[in-house]
Amino acid sequence: MSNVLQSGDLDAPAPPAPPGLRPRRRGRRLISALVGVVAVCGVIGANVPTVGGAVEDWYHHYQITRPAYEAKYGLWNELNIPAGFRVNGIHATLLYNGDILIMAGSGNNQSFFNAGTFKTLLFNPATMRMKLIPTPWDVFCAGHIELPDGNILVAGGTARYENLNPVYAGGSMTVTNYDMKEALTLGKGTVFTAPDGAKFKSAFPLRVPRATVGKAAANGANPVITPGQQNVWVDAVKKGKGSLQSKSVRYQVQGLIGSQSNALLFGIGTPMTLQKQNFMGTNDAYVFDVKTERFVKVNSMNYARWYPTLAEMGNGMVMTMSGLNGQGQVTMQNEMYNPKTGNWTKGPTRGFPTYPATFLTENGQLFFTGSNSGYGPATPAWRTPGFWNIKTNAFKPVPGIKDPQDLETSASVLLPPAQNQTVMVLGGGGVGQSNSATARTALLDMAAPSPQWTPGPSLAEPTRYPITVLLPDDDVLVTGGSRYYRGMHGSDNRDTRIYNVAGKAFSRAADSITGRDYHSGGILLPNGSVLTLGGNPLFGNAQDTLPQTFNQEIDVYDPPYMFQGSRPSIIGAPTAMKLGDGYVIKVSQASRIRYLRLMRPDNPTHVTDVNQRSIAVKFSNLGNGYLKVSVPPNPNLTPPGYYMLFAVNDRGVPSTASWVRVS
Repeated sequence: MSNVLQSGDLDAPAPPAPPGLRPRRRGRRLISALVGVVAVCGVIGANVPTVGGAVEDWYHHYQITRPAYEAKYGLWNELNIPAGFRVNGIHATLLYNGDILIMAGSGNNQSFFNAGTFKTLLFNPATMRMKLIPTPWDVFCAGHIELPDGNILVAGGTARYENLNPVYAGGSMTVTNYDMKEALTLGKGTVFTAPDGAKFKSAFPLRVPRATVGKAAANGANPVITPGQQNVWVDAVKKGKGSLQSKSVRYQVQGLIGSQSNALLFGIGTPMTLQKQNFMGTNDAYVFDVKTERFVKVNSMNYARWYPTLAEMGNGMVMTMSGLNGQGQVTMQNEMYNPKTGNWTKGPTRGFPTYPATFLTENGQLFFTGSNSGYGPATPAWRTPGFWNIKTNAFKPVPGIKDPQDLETSASVLLPPAQNQTVMVLGGGGVGQSNSATARTALLDMAAPSPQWTPGPSLAEPTRYPITVLLPDDDVLVTGGSRYYRGMHGSDNRDTRIYNVAGKAFSRAADSITGRDYHSGGILLPNGSVLTLGGNPLFGNAQDTLPQTFNQEIDVYDPPYMFQGSRPSIIGAPTAMKLGDGYVIKVSQASRIRYLRLMRPDNPTHVTDVNQRSIAVKFSNLGNGYLKVSVPPNPNLTPPGYYMLFAVNDRGVPSTASWVRVS
């Protein structure tokens, strides 16, 4: 079959029940047909024996699709995705042409990983065009970000799945090279021999840098030689306990030539055990080219990563943090990607739990909210929120948040507009497979002289993995999540709320059609709707007896402002703007426009999106539908790249966005 699906006549399912009721899905055609039956026959009762529950469903849907309901609670619809194009929506990003890149890789399915089956879907929710994209590596649990040119950097991924019950002893090997002349490359399967004769083979190929020589000492002492080193995971050649190593020992590398070879190149191994082995990351990096619709290989990272965060910086660079390395350990090595050169340079050394939520502040620091997706020490030194100066590596903790033990699997957002420099943390749970969860929300003014956490309104219930999406009317959509770790005990909730930033309060919205938890996210669409996808509960039923499932359904939520009367429109606007410059745009309802917002395209994975932000744009009315706008000058507030420009009227109704590239 073709890998491209063009727009067609697809049924749009009915919206959900009012808050507290669970919907039964039926297409709008069914509703129309039933309305026709009622109109012709004139008697509902005569049709009950034959139509039965369908009429009941029709009446139910009729109630929740009345204009008054939609204007108060909004409307959910499920998109009709053909089976051949359904993928596990683990990573997603909105592109500047309106397409959405949905990356699954192996999709948390080891059989796909073993078979080399890696999936990516390019999907346009407006036209329903779909295309499967060849994916050259396992992007599962990588990090990704939109670069200043609009292309998508994807770094890291899965080199190896976790092994809960290994039968081959394994551990980390530090390969050490004292050869000052050249780096050495060792292939996958290189054998390392322990003093007791036990043999281990490397799981991946590796390149070990050459040794370096320091300057001669002033007292005439010999200069210090610093060996090149590289870590790699190794597994015992033989099954069972016979290869266990209880302590760190030195290993010989098999196949070396020369009497001095084992003095120049050798391995130092950690204890080799049969303990659980974590996922292992890769150092692969690719850029998805929006115009050619393909992944292009770029320079690999210096360090392997699984579950990393990629954060935009005001100069267009990308700070890459955390992740499990090639030995399944959380790395403290951070690095910076330069989109202009394609090079990776070593950054400051600091430990964060995986997928740390770090937001770029107006002064160029990164603020770590404490939110994360797991893995890493549970100590306060790793998990306390605070400001990180990436130039000096100084870290200023900001303790005091309520329920600090429940920051894992929480959500964080930089509240709109970004100029207010206020972050919000929502929900979360305990470290690992903990039963602890919280309904806490907390606010922090990052620009205050002495920032202090203040309590926000509670969520409807304790919630892990809440999806948060900024809306153009300066509200925040909060939906989905689960009470327990990865939706255990059937604990996914369908509660949807809208947080009003100005009033610091939640209001109810229509319950979502489906539950979402781990591996889920949400994206603001250019028309002002919100797309949600993903969800990967640990078990397939509430009794926790069936294997894990993945929710491949994609839904779209129309917020209440979509039903508040006529919408403004941006009739004309530049497609490129520079920081600090002024421009003229033309809009409808010019006298009613209350604010303009530049909104960064959403880029979620694991309910984490540290790059979503909404920036206020100052403007004045020139008359005749023209507005004079001024782009904020600070690149730390408005990092370079593509933005959606929204005009919002006095009823809080936004226009459809106009795409602008800011440089």
